Amino acid sequence: MQAFTGNRAGTGGLVTFKDSRWLVSVVLAHQPHFAGQPEGVQVFWGYALHPDRIGDFVAKPMSDCTGEEILRELCGHLNFDQTEVFSKATCIPCRMPYITSMFMPRAKSDRPLPVPKTSKNLAFISQFVEVPEDVVFTVEYSVRAAQMAVYELLDVKREVPPVHRHDKSLKVMVDAVIKAFK
Repeated sequence: MQAFTGNRAGTGGLVTFKDSRWLVSVVLAHQPHFAGQPEGVQVFWGYALHPDRIGDFVAKPMSDCTGEEILRELCGHLNFDQTEVFSKATCIPCRMPYITSMFMPRAKSDRPLPVPKTSKNLAFISQFVEVPEDVVFTVEYSVRAAQMAVYELLDVKREVPPVHRHDKSLKVMVDAVIKAFK
């Protein structure tokens, strides 16, 4: 992944294979990821936004694949030889049907503000609070929500880091239009 993305494990974010029919994303966290993780063992996780579509390298929907088949699909996107890279790998597939619930269509009033308008001693922090112009499902979103809550309730005179509006980037908008018609 370092050769593919230029990021060392744990320093980059989610890597999405935008041309994947499954729309696969993977995260290679800083290693060791778990307490007691054996030396030489690396852990990563991933998911697909379209697991019911036929794969690009495995002619099955991801939801019907074994762990080995999911790794074969990933190797195809990475241009890796599976036997060389993942010969001793274990892939444990699982379905998490509500993991993307935060991406479902919603009304602006569906999520509370980190500190509700009349609150003096209660705040919410999570992926399910309203942070204007931000994108859920990121560590930055969770941190920003917590900063907003703490700074407001404790009257901390610090700026919450600004949201970078990548959705306003011309390149991102052109790529989105192209992807929408594929």
